[in-house]
Amino acid sequence: MVDKKDILRTKWTCHMRKNLCHLLPLLTVLALISCEPSYRTKSPSDSSQKTYTIANATYDMSLISVEKSIGAKKIYGEQRIEAVTEEGISRFYVEDEMLRIKWFPTPYDIVFILNNKANGPVSIVWDEARFIDEKGVSHRLIHSGIGYEDRNNSHPPTFVAAKGTLEDFVHPADHFRREEDYGGRSNKQQGYWKRTSFLPAQIKGTAEELRVKSEPFVGKTFQVILALQIDDVRNYYVCTFKINKVDVTEEKREQEKGSDNNEKGKRAGRGTRF
Repeated sequence: MVDKKDILRTKWTCHMRKNLCHLLPLLTVLALISCEPSYRTKSPSDSSQKTYTIANATYDMSLISVEKSIGAKKIYGEQRIEAVTEEGISRFYVEDEMLRIKWFPTPYDIVFILNNKANGPVSIVWDEARFIDEKGVSHRLIHSGIGYEDRNNSHPPTFVAAKGTLEDFVHPADHFRREEDYGGRSNKQQGYWKRTSFLPAQIKGTAEELRVKSEPFVGKTFQVILALQIDDVRNYYVCTFKINKVDVTEEKREQEKGSDNNEKGKRAGRGTRF
């Protein structure tokens, strides 16, 4: 004889299984909806990505003259200045019976390649080399291998062997800027010194703002003086460059992720001068 309780228990079990069969698909859909990426529910106005404007200045500069002297005595020997365009970039050659120098002037580093045509070595006496800015103010020069910490120290000469070649750059020794670095897991503030342009070359702002800063330099000149020891004689090559024109452009950039924290840290540290 079948027990009524067993019948009721069986019916109840079947009923629960039937309900679960209906509920499972619904629960699955709800789970998928809850796992959807959050960006799908955000409108464009909710985006935290920020943009800012960067303006850049490109200068057209040329080598217009080279004066050579031994001590205070000017030498008017034969020399030649030649302008060439290589890969769309202007470069300038100056050549005499002893040397051939190719110049590539930029607002950051003034690059040069020196070919020693002599049968003996040539040395660059860095402690006597100078950069003369558009106002006529003299600055010490640094070159490759010399950083901010050594900018005011005595710099040993660089020797170029007979028939040899040297590629280097010169830069005004007092044109540096401290860059703050907040990277790393510790988020500890660190800093380093970076060479900066001796002309207004880039700002965080509009092209018009940079144009106001850069256009007054058009038509001005600056000089690089190289002191060269040749056959135990000190020779000075005074190279004069002219700023012919400047082109200014601007671009939009996206602020990098996490830069808000960096900016906060920078603002907090602006009370200290380096």
